[in-house]
Amino acid sequence: MNKLSYEDKIEVYKKKQVQSRYILARKYNIRDCNISYIVSLINKHGYDILRTIKNKNIQNNLRKML
Repeated sequence: MNKLSYEDKIEVYKKKQVQSRYILARKYNIRDCNISYIVSLINKHGYDILRTIKNKNIQNNLRKML
């Protein structure tokens, strides 16, 4: 099972309109339920849900301020 990058997730979402989730799952070497999960997240929250900034950096900055 591979971890998808930000670009891969966007590509999966765009290709889901044309291809089935089973074909996409084989192509990206992930389960078909993960394809459904990514698509439903983007439908509900938009592309902002796929952010790449980690919370860890924000927490470290707050600790320095305290």
